[in-house]
Amino acid sequence: MVLVRLPGVLRLGFIAVFVLLGGLVAAPASAAPPEPKSRADLVAEALAKDPVQITDHAPRAVEPDAKARIVSALEPLGVPYYVVVVPSGLFFEGHQRPRELVPILHDRLGKDGVYLVTDTSGSGEARHYGGSLPVLDAWRAARSELGYDAGPAAHIERFGQILAAPDPAARIAASTPAPRYVSRSDARDRAEMAAMAAGTGVGALLVGVPLLVSAVRGRRRASASPARIPPTRGPAKPAGNKGGKRKGKRR
Repeated sequence: MVLVRLPGVLRLGFIAVFVLLGGLVAAPASAAPPEPKSRADLVAEALAKDPVQITDHAPRAVEPDAKARIVSALEPLGVPYYVVVVPSGLFFEGHQRPRELVPILHDRLGKDGVYLVTDTSGSGEARHYGGSLPVLDAWRAARSELGYDAGPAAHIERFGQILAAPDPAARIAASTPAPRYVSRSDARDRAEMAAMAAGTGVGALLVGVPLLVSAVRGRRRASASPARIPPTRGPAKPAGNKGGKRKGKRR
């Protein structure tokens, strides 16, 4: 076998070509962008750092002290808890619903405890992994006792009170639904309508009473005045002899 010795410049050229070809072959695999994280992954990562995650896209529906109130309501339970509050209606825009998101978050975190996912109106889901607290029934009872505009903090506070009762099952059974909910705007509209109706009634009263008084006075005057009796005529005279003398019969 005859080996051909190439000049150093050619050898360096061949090596450079092989390095470039290898880089071109390996480039597509290394340049592939990573798959974007799902919403559930992002929420799970946030829960791993802080077990209470509250949306900042609904400032009017979430009180400034909501997080502190939620922590105070759930700490007495003595179990780990993970709470997610999202804007109202988000579950209907292609995202996972609470019943779907809760098990995904539990799978991502890999930790047991009370999981609660709700929107700002109180529409949500609660589950207790690794325990037997009646969290779903307690959440439904809390929602039943409060109006949906009470806010997520108030719902979770009532939720914690029910679970912290000596007998949560009895407390849930004794839950009394709130009266038929009337929104603030409806209540304002009803108050305005009542005021308008009252004003209309007073106006009608102011107009109607003088007319009624006038009618009554007119009737009283009519009854108090003497009745006018038309004059009477004498008996009619019989027709016939105008002179009043009766003529005898001729014989």
